[in-house]
Amino acid sequence: MKSSRPYLLALKLLIAGLISSILLACGGIPYKVDVAQGNFVSKEQINALKLGMPRAQVMDILGTPLLVSVFHADRWEYVFTLKRQGVETKPYKLTVHFKGDALDKIDGEGMLTEQEFVESLSGNKK
Repeated sequence: MKSSRPYLLALKLLIAGLISSILLACGGIPYKVDVAQGNFVSKEQINALKLGMPRAQVMDILGTPLLVSVFHADRWEYVFTLKRQGVETKPYKLTVHFKGDALDKIDGEGMLTEQEFVESLSGNKK
């Protein structure tokens, strides 16, 4: 039985070497997943809005707002952020205001077009 011990030791060293090689091949920098949060609203969607539109029609165009305050029922907030490794996070915010059931005011700057958004996801643009 003593003759099998050198083979077990060699097998253990081989397995340890394989595991070490696999771990080293993965690299030292962990991968961080892109995190998109909120409602992306494009310039095209904003351009489709018209003052005086009813709330239901605004919701059809923009989707459900991310924030609706109990204290400010006449204001809907659409906020979007995309966190990517190595790229500065920029929040996008659109606020729509209502008087009664009619769209009264639209606040939001620097919103992306759909094409610009797709380019930012693919990394063609920083």
